[in-house]
Amino acid sequence: MPLSSLDIVFYYSDGATGPSNNTLSLGGTISASTITDALANNIYDDVTGDESSAGDTEYRGIYVKDTNATYTMINTKIWITGYTRHATGTLADTISMGCSTFILGANTMGVCANESSSMNETGIVWVTEGAPSNTIGFSNTSIATTTSPFGATTLAAGSYFGVWFKRIVPAGAGAYSNRSVTIQVQCETTASPYTQTITKEFKVEWSGNNFYVCPIKLL
Repeated sequence: MPLSSLDIVFYYSDGATGPSNNTLSLGGTISASTITDALANNIYDDVTGDESSAGDTEYRGIYVKDTNATYTMINTKIWITGYTRHATGTLADTISMGCSTFILGANTMGVCANESSSMNETGIVWVTEGAPSNTIGFSNTSIATTTSPFGATTLAAGSYFGVWFKRIVPAGAGAYSNRSVTIQVQCETTASPYTQTITKEFKVEWSGNNFYVCPIKLL
């Protein structure tokens, strides 16, 4: 049967296998482990008191794979469609997303030396969440890069592409639990004699009680 949304699967990169070691998902080769949708800390860990006090920027690299053995992903697009976050912009962290500039369908993406270091790629186009009071303006808009123009490329069956995430926590960030951002992948598939549009929705979520406004001062 034709490609379905169930065939579009998210994977960790490098040695990451789950929420407990998501800090290892820093690009390179695709992991054998899939990423569970809407699971707490599925891509990012909690923000600690020190990180929220001083500010922190962290990166993650993941893969999106067409797991169908036959059908390809045509006119592939990926975008940010929604989020839940702190209501005050100056206290809220932000998530940006960009596609790897490495060749679409290649076996590897770039790498980060650690979660606080940017990847060894250039020309990444970052798309960031809108302000808390505004609507995200990226629906049905592909993320384009200099070497992989999504929306004009076919991803072969069994192939995958890399996606980077960048989380910026401002100094003195406000406490917030149940934080999430929703990503959508859209493509077309041949279903003779028609072309069918497929959409996969995936939620990046982290929930915990380690996101403090500032550390406690002991007297």
